[in-house]
Amino acid sequence: MPVHVVGQFSCGLTILFVLASLCWVLLPYTGSTFSALVFLLAIVLAGTRWNRGPVLAMGVVSALVWNFIFIPPRFTLHIEKPEDVIMFGMFFVVALSMGHLITQLRERESALERTHREHEQLQEAKHRAELAAEAERLHRTLLDSVSHELKTPITIIRTALDGLGTANPFAAEIDTATRRLQRIVENFLEITRVESDAVKPAPDWCEFLDVIHSATSPLQRELLPHTLRIIVAENLPLLKLDNRLLSQALANVLQNATQHVPAGSEIEIHAALTPESALEIRVHDHGPGLPPEMEERVFEKFARAPGAPAGGTGLGLAISRGLMRAMKGDITVRNHPEGGAEFLLRIERVSQLVPSGSDSPQTPKTS
Repeated sequence: MPVHVVGQFSCGLTILFVLASLCWVLLPYTGSTFSALVFLLAIVLAGTRWNRGPVLAMGVVSALVWNFIFIPPRFTLHIEKPEDVIMFGMFFVVALSMGHLITQLRERESALERTHREHEQLQEAKHRAELAAEAERLHRTLLDSVSHELKTPITIIRTALDGLGTANPFAAEIDTATRRLQRIVENFLEITRVESDAVKPAPDWCEFLDVIHSATSPLQRELLPHTLRIIVAENLPLLKLDNRLLSQALANVLQNATQHVPAGSEIEIHAALTPESALEIRVHDHGPGLPPEMEERVFEKFARAPGAPAGGTGLGLAISRGLMRAMKGDITVRNHPEGGAEFLLRIERVSQLVPSGSDSPQTPKTS
């Protein structure tokens, strides 16, 4: 039993003893009815502050004390007058009523307090969410503004570089630095578009080899030290997908591979359709693979593996995941059993254009 409840029992008995003593002194002047009213008042007042148990106990003890001391014949529990019987019963009625009312009142107070706390928690959570959304909006606005402001000087640098010609010994270094800066700006712009849900796929019929060509053309310099092996399933039909988004996602994965595998190593691209008409593209490099702690973090913004070469932003793979999910697909990674990392780009239920002369008519087929 809680300590405060025990204290209420003790306090109730003490009050009854004091009231009984006072009423006994005044009994010749007030009669037994006065003492009954005093006891009932004490029960009512106790019921407004105490728990149900002490109030009921106080009612029972008050009834017995009043009956034993104040009702003739005194010092017995016998009651002769009907009005005394009714008054005796009133002690229990008042005690039960007050106990029930105070219990309901406490329950309502507790419910209101819980509701108030929940409301405060919701308001606090809403405020935190609004602050986070505003911070993210400002972050995106800053990236977008800075990226756009950098595009103009980069264009000027590249134009001036074309005027220098290849004879200038510093042209190659300037060109490399400019390309890297341009790639960083483009990544900042693309991650802003991805996070703001501004990427809207525009599917159209295309050959998968065109997707690979679009992905590898901008990376000729990065892929030059490596052997690129492309394995595409035979008789792969025309596919209805967004060539630009898929080639960009694939290009980011390939560029990531060129940064983490040694020169002369092989990079493989495998592409095939599953029986469920899902397009799967696997990019397998023959580098050191992913550290265990990076397998879950590799697609986070600005995530960079320990020992990663300088010059990257850690945005390429995050952009690839955003683009794949915009196309209702996804990208995952694992360490290949034969060594190196293997990225899987998968798009579910790709529409196919079956070539003429096959068993099926030459019409778009969606599974």
